[in-house]
Amino acid sequence: MASAVTYFVFRMGLGAVCLLAGLEKARAPREFFGGVRQYRLFPSRLAPVVGGLLIAAELGVGLVLVTGLIPVVAAIGAIALFGVFAAALAISLARSNRAPCHCFGASDVETISPLALIRALALGGLAVAVLVFAFGDTSGIARDDVLPALLMAAGLVALTRLSGLFPLAWSFLRSEATFYPTPTRRVSFRHQPLSVPLYPRQER
Repeated sequence: MASAVTYFVFRMGLGAVCLLAGLEKARAPREFFGGVRQYRLFPSRLAPVVGGLLIAAELGVGLVLVTGLIPVVAAIGAIALFGVFAAALAISLARSNRAPCHCFGASDVETISPLALIRALALGGLAVAVLVFAFGDTSGIARDDVLPALLMAAGLVALTRLSGLFPLAWSFLRSEATFYPTPTRRVSFRHQPLSVPLYPRQER
């Protein structure tokens, strides 16, 4: 039963990640096609074709994973999909390309980074685990286990989606606070931690 729950969590989580990424890209396809061009892996004129295929692949693999249809084929498709993503990220890192990642839609917040590569490899490993489970017993889980399993899958999706913000948060925390006067002549600061004394000594 534990293996059935694990398989359900992995399959639903991975499928939801693919669906989320595909839907966010499909909301702004032109911006995503521009992101494909920034990887500089294909001729610029092929970016719409490559981008369209990636969106379709993510949506298709995600849908098949979530529904549980042809699980072996779905897992193989996920392995291939995240393998392509990992290869693109690895090549870009080797070229010192730090363009926006566009891993989830057309957002420029997350850039190509080692963390993005690690995430793609981890999701690929998750797809391998789904494939292993798919060759075994893929029977359903008990009714009482459905809700906890769905919550765990949702946590997996949230962790994957928010992981792109970790480098931004880290750089924010490492930056030193800077003070600047406002129109009201008060002193304000951008963020903590502070590296200046709050109560400076007054000269006599």
